[in-house]
Amino acid sequence: MVFLFFLVICAIACLALLIVRQKNSRLIQASQLALQGRCPEAIQLLDEIIADDPKSVKAYQVRVECYLSFQSNVFTEAQGYLVAALQDTNTILELQPQDASYYAKRDYILRELANLEIYSVNKFTIYDLANQDVRKSIELGAPVSSYVYRHYARNLIEGNHCQEGLEETQKLIQQFGTQGPDYGQYYSVYLTEAYICLGELDKALESAQFITCDDPVSTCKSGLMTEIYLQSEDYDNALNTVNYMINWQPVGGGWRYFIRALIYYEQGLTELALQDLETGDAYSWYGNGVYWYVNAQMAFAEGDTETGINYLHQAEQTLDVGYAPLRQQIIKELASYGKKPIELEPNLPFEFPLLP
Repeated sequence: MVFLFFLVICAIACLALLIVRQKNSRLIQASQLALQGRCPEAIQLLDEIIADDPKSVKAYQVRVECYLSFQSNVFTEAQGYLVAALQDTNTILELQPQDASYYAKRDYILRELANLEIYSVNKFTIYDLANQDVRKSIELGAPVSSYVYRHYARNLIEGNHCQEGLEETQKLIQQFGTQGPDYGQYYSVYLTEAYICLGELDKALESAQFITCDDPVSTCKSGLMTEIYLQSEDYDNALNTVNYMINWQPVGGGWRYFIRALIYYEQGLTELALQDLETGDAYSWYGNGVYWYVNAQMAFAEGDTETGINYLHQAEQTLDVGYAPLRQQIIKELASYGKKPIELEPNLPFEFPLLP
């Protein structure tokens, strides 16, 4: 009987070892597929692994990276991949609530989701959620080199807590100085964004001179300077700068065409403004606040006050902090028609768990 019992124990141990080896083999295979860029195949295998073992942290981790690697020109797909990555990251943190790196990862995913939001109230809410994760990551010992330390300042700014974000950025500059590459790549960008948000456009223009990053379709140096010139009503410099960006890369970046449309409209070049509104619309999933503002002015010019007011409301609701001075102008225009901004409640495309 003792010998039989021993055989049963050995059989169970061997079976368990075989199962573990099989699971590990499938995880290794899925990881290799992911590294080779064959994420659809990897995800299919990972789905099976997770179905068998819902607590396989490694499987969720690989699947997160696969979801984040997907690119799509279809809005619902792009958003869906990020939401799926967020859900898997939530599960990882349920299984490993003391993992500082995955609070940092969730901050990153939330910031990417914020970029896809139409309404500013949703963006501001998502950046606030991201900063909860930043604080948790730092509390759990994230290394000083982690991006979460600088994200804390930028999330404050982009979440419309601009004075606090400015102060946090100034602390970073005091800590790390102005001579390293991070100053031109990050901190001067944050300063510029904070000053624009606070309506201090002269200071924003001064700090923008120190930005070293630039890109034809993103709001780095040229993009931020265009926003500053536009809202300072320096239309010549705004037009020159945005033309430089469009000539550099004409495809994509619909927001640039919306800015140029506003400049053209202010210069009385309505047909050119209409052309740029159409081009920008083709290069974006949805019109931003500048798009709606130009449409509002055109509606007023045609005597359609009701439509103009509706477009002004849409413009005010969809402007991010980079257009804070324009938002204030819109609020004044609404007041001139006896209207106030419409207060929206956040409506996010995902559920977010409470932090432990």
